[in-house]
Amino acid sequence: MSSEELDDFSNSVNNDQRVSSRQRIYIGLTKAGSDMFSVFFAGALFGFYVDILHMNPQSYGIVMIIFAVWNAVNDPIFGYMSDKKRLDKRGKRTFFIRLSTPIYFIGYTMFWFAFPSWSQTWLFIFLLISLFIFDTGLTIAGLNISALQTDQTTSTNERTRIMLISMLVSLLPVGIASLVPNLILTSTTLSNIDMSLIFIAGGIVAAIFMGFGAYKLKEHSLETEGTEPLPIFAAIKETLKSKSFIFFVIFSFMMNAVTLNLVAIIPLYFKYVFMLNGIEVLIVSVVTGVVYIPLLFVFEKLQKRYGLRNSFFIAIILMIIGCLGLFFAKSIVLMAFSYGLCLWMAALWWLLVNPMVGDIADEDELKTNNRREGMFFGTNALITKPASSLIIFVFTAIIEFYGYDSHLNIQSSEALFGIRLGLGILPLAFLVLAFIALYFYPLHGRKLKQVKMNLDYLHSKRKV
Repeated sequence: MSSEELDDFSNSVNNDQRVSSRQRIYIGLTKAGSDMFSVFFAGALFGFYVDILHMNPQSYGIVMIIFAVWNAVNDPIFGYMSDKKRLDKRGKRTFFIRLSTPIYFIGYTMFWFAFPSWSQTWLFIFLLISLFIFDTGLTIAGLNISALQTDQTTSTNERTRIMLISMLVSLLPVGIASLVPNLILTSTTLSNIDMSLIFIAGGIVAAIFMGFGAYKLKEHSLETEGTEPLPIFAAIKETLKSKSFIFFVIFSFMMNAVTLNLVAIIPLYFKYVFMLNGIEVLIVSVVTGVVYIPLLFVFEKLQKRYGLRNSFFIAIILMIIGCLGLFFAKSIVLMAFSYGLCLWMAALWWLLVNPMVGDIADEDELKTNNRREGMFFGTNALITKPASSLIIFVFTAIIEFYGYDSHLNIQSSEALFGIRLGLGILPLAFLVLAFIALYFYPLHGRKLKQVKMNLDYLHSKRKV
């Protein structure tokens, strides 16, 4: 089939690529619950254990490094299991999402049963066990929700639309959840028990959203009936042979590190560097959050016009500017704008990362005749989840070197410099490496268009 014929064929199938509005909403509700768990985890865990429970920062960092080993075991295994399961009346991705919800909730709830009277040893052990359980649920849910968002259509634009609607549906609950850690952890009136109860209540709401959305999902898949999945070692080999995936995963590692670092550290930055009270934190968060909503539609238009790769180049450059602003900011206005710039570019990353994995899975299907989103998302998580552990480990080393003391309400000027350094300068190295990896990412432009047309043509032949 010639390039012109493929182009005509691609145009003829565009209308068949749409996913129903109801399906998008249920995906959004499921994602809302999962993201609420993740936001509480990323935004509150570090501050709660280090600043409230007075766990040694370096011990916390070591826990996160050990915890990363568990990710090395479970992510590709769960990804392979998800791909291997055949679509039946229980679903494929939805079966695992429903299975993960109670595990997710139990692990999350355990975090908040620790007390400041515990020894450093018990805090270390308890946090590690809780993380292992929590991450099992997080891994199963995360990679299957992501796979579900990409395994509905081959259209990058439609995948972006699915992500956009999902993010809009989850915007209010996840937005409120993102405010809670900053408000609670900067409070001078709440006890650690009060904080724990609030976080547990938030987890109950997250479980309701996730459970209801997963129950209502009606799954569609690009999977072809009768296709035999690759054996696990062959699947791993094919995954690591993908040049597109290799450069993507380097880029993804760096971006995950930067975005999670921002969420985890900003409560300390608000509390000690600018000494914001609860109302001031709320104002900054609401103002930046309001701008976030229309920007999602701007990001969708940006992707349609310039593609995923060029959109990410823009995000990296603007995030570098935002990080520098956080480091140098002396006024609340400059600080809020810089924080907003980083947060908005993180939103672009969260919106477009899954469609990029979908493109890689499309290219892979032409080579292997298998839909393997689970393996790609699982392997990506295997490599990128340690990013958060690594950057938090480095951050804790920095603030401890500069004299941070969680027992003090006012930190020394050296400790404040350490917090600025960890939030504003440390991410720059990761962003530069992300830019380089993205530059060598090959799946864009004419090559990507050819992959899409060939895949649509292949799917049409299978239906005949």
